[in-house]
Amino acid sequence: MLQAFGACDGAASLTELTRHADLPKSTVHRMVGFLRAEGLVEMTGNKFLLTPKITELSTAVPLDISDHTRERLLPVIADLYETTREAVQLSILCGTRARVVERLHGRQSSELATRLRGPLPLHCTAPGKILLAGAPSLFSVLCAQGLEALTPATITTGEMLQSALTGVRKYGIAFDRSEWLPGFTGVAAPVWGPGLTLIGTISVFGPVHRLTPDAIARRVHHAAETATRELHSAPPSLGHQLTG
Repeated sequence: MLQAFGACDGAASLTELTRHADLPKSTVHRMVGFLRAEGLVEMTGNKFLLTPKITELSTAVPLDISDHTRERLLPVIADLYETTREAVQLSILCGTRARVVERLHGRQSSELATRLRGPLPLHCTAPGKILLAGAPSLFSVLCAQGLEALTPATITTGEMLQSALTGVRKYGIAFDRSEWLPGFTGVAAPVWGPGLTLIGTISVFGPVHRLTPDAIARRVHHAAETATRELHSAPPSLGHQLTG
């Protein structure tokens, strides 16, 4: 049932949920009732909506990153924040989304920070593109699901996405030029762990009137390389590692 909500971006009518869940309407109605009783779903008009309690539950999902690793990388994140004064985060792959596991931001980025608490799409965010480039098997999965246009700048075709990922693998940097949120932009670079494993990505997000991606790309890349050194792994050839 939760997957059906996900297919409808968290808000759907009973008919839509029934179609996506491929279950009898009576069963769907009963299951939605259970979710409402637990405060996970509320109703507005003729639509059922997931509540913020879902996000609270998601934070309890075990992450494929150790506390030790996060602690080692926090100083790097802090240094990058000091030089950019924009929202800085460490993200990892979580299913077919990116998930922010550490973040630093100032008061001027508080509104954006609330958006970073949830899962990030892979095809139209800077950290998502880094993680997708490192997990090529997910490419066909995302394309089959459909590349949702979240803004007029969002990549919506497999050909355009493949071209973008080729650049990510070649240069070790990814950009989001208002593809995820209108008026916001981002830059990300990969963090490698022991055994030349892609641990995650360090990125910076900010509004376009304050943040110029090309201007801070070198800083973000340097921070990611520093993070890699902290994890005792020399940066590999990006083109070799990200192609799987």
